[in-house]
Amino acid sequence: MIAKIRKIIDIFLTGMAVFLMLLLVLFAFIQVMLRNLFGVSMDAADEFMRNGVLWIAFVGAVLTTLRGKHISIDILPRLVKGKGKKILDWTLTFFATMICLVMTFYSVKFIILEIEMKSVIAGFCPAWLIESIIPVGFFLLAISFPLRSLDKSRKADL
Repeated sequence: MIAKIRKIIDIFLTGMAVFLMLLLVLFAFIQVMLRNLFGVSMDAADEFMRNGVLWIAFVGAVLTTLRGKHISIDILPRLVKGKGKKILDWTLTFFATMICLVMTFYSVKFIILEIEMKSVIAGFCPAWLIESIIPVGFFLLAISFPLRSLDKSRKADL
């Protein structure tokens, strides 16, 4: 069951990452063509590309965490064996999850502030809409740590 949930999230986020990258490349190509051929540019495209990088970063972070490819300091897990290794793994998973949940909480507060201030990006798009990836990304990270630890079929991750 957990392996299926991980797989569904992985497939969805992989598709989203591909879509976002294609969109960023398309915006960049259009910007270059407009500037070089017509001497004009779309200011909104620059702002959306900057924020697109934020989306790519969170989508990539969740994907790498789900796949167990994230950066980690693994000195202790190499030294600890047996039951101690499982306890250490769960302790680290717990703290990583708690940190991501705290970041989710504060990023939701940030989004609420953005809504109250009526901030806009590119002159027309509500900032909170674009920045909503921050709490969503941290929440998905908070879910992905325990999902990866609970999944017994993750032998490739180790």
